[in-house]
Amino acid sequence: MSNVIYIIIYSILSAGGLIAIKYGSLPVQSAVSFGPKDFPITLYTLIGVALYGGSFLLYMFLISKYDLGYIVPLTTAIVYILVFSLSYKIFDEVFSVPKIIAITLILVGVIILSTQPKSTPSHSDRNPTHVSKMNRYHV
Repeated sequence: MSNVIYIIIYSILSAGGLIAIKYGSLPVQSAVSFGPKDFPITLYTLIGVALYGGSFLLYMFLISKYDLGYIVPLTTAIVYILVFSLSYKIFDEVFSVPKIIAITLILVGVIILSTQPKSTPSHSDRNPTHVSKMNRYHV
């Protein structure tokens, strides 16, 4: 599967999980919810936790394949934009001028990031004499 598809799936799972958790925490009239009164655990909450948990597992894969300085800002930006858009549509959250400017800047940043090299060489591709910063301090 293409790495771009993994990033898309991660972003959808993460944003979907966050939206479902938020939706599940809204006041409900259903007797199906349980948990503390201030945070009822509903079917939507559980679905959100499952989606977000799945996104975490996929995120572990992504950070093993990409430079952290690339994949973390990229995925964070994509998830932020998805959550912002879905929150506006589903929860009627407010679009303000500062938020729109921030989203625009994030999009510019994603475009700049997408023009940079994306993958970290595998351990077998590295020069055997290379000593990483983390390994140089081990005795």
